[in-house]
Amino acid sequence: SGELLSPVLVPRQIGSPGYQAAQDLIVTTLSQLGYAISWDNFTTSTPIGDVKMANIIATKNPSAAKRLILSAHYESKIVPGGEFIGATDSAVPVAMMLDIAKGLATLIDQQSSTDISLQMVFFDGEEAFEQWTLADSIYGSRHLAEFWERSPDSATVAALSDVKEHRPELERVDLMVLMDLIGASNNMFTALQVPTAELFMQLSELENRLLGAGYISRNYMNTKIPPGAGGVDDDHRPFVQRNIPVLHLISTPFPQVWHSLADNADALNATVIADMSLIMRSFVASYLQLNIDEGDSGKAESESTQADSPTSAPTIDIAALSDTVFIGRLLVALLVVASTYMLVTMFWNRRA
Repeated sequence: SGELLSPVLVPRQIGSPGYQAAQDLIVTTLSQLGYAISWDNFTTSTPIGDVKMANIIATKNPSAAKRLILSAHYESKIVPGGEFIGATDSAVPVAMMLDIAKGLATLIDQQSSTDISLQMVFFDGEEAFEQWTLADSIYGSRHLAEFWERSPDSATVAALSDVKEHRPELERVDLMVLMDLIGASNNMFTALQVPTAELFMQLSELENRLLGAGYISRNYMNTKIPPGAGGVDDDHRPFVQRNIPVLHLISTPFPQVWHSLADNADALNATVIADMSLIMRSFVASYLQLNIDEGDSGKAESESTQADSPTSAPTIDIAALSDTVFIGRLLVALLVVASTYMLVTMFWNRRA
């Protein structure tokens, strides 16, 4: 349930009503939050013929020098024998991205730095039409990476209208986070990319602090497996090939319902979704170095249960949280406590 998750818990095959509803939800939600929306529309050859596709890019403060990208694919796979929803693949990641944008909206609006901004990319055409190959997969990310390698995004051009020559959009990417297969009870994540292994370790430290303070239920980052020991082909591939640092958060092992008709709402675990939403919300706040002060905790008091002190965990009704996590009502107090605690002890390694 939830106003950001329910609309995408439907079949979203390219061109279907659910696919169009997902596009509308993404554009409406982020436009209302002040993100500049741009479209990467294209037609590509597939095993079933030429197909029209559309990547959606939403950029906050597109005049900023660098970008932290959150990304996921929004369409769902064509599966014989029924209508495939793809709750974990990737309805939940899409809803989490929108939740992060809503939950951090005030803090991001108050961000004074023009050095780095938040950009959200919703890829089309991630799924294979027949069998996964280098050619029959990740159509949207391949198209966008190639376009951005030589050109700026249209939102960047509009925001910097006084600039005569724009550098390619890829040169503005500081880090890309790609999320996939999130929401099942067995979710675990490993450092799949060696170049961002240190960042993954820092994310694990963040998670440990949240767990120690009682804000999440368990660990999700598996640091026992050596970085790069396994690899999963996904939308990150064309960006990694162009030397863009990527933090790839895809559950390994895959959910048991992967690419089956059972990947629906019944496959989701509300606690896992709430935990991952809080982890990623705190990650973004920390990476962007958002200015969190006591004024934000006052807002939390008026919206929901608050923490009694900066070191005590508030009482959370998980059943209620499953309904509210996607409408931006995770406790701001959690973010105030967790991110303030981490910002004084952690510094994210960034490219110069």
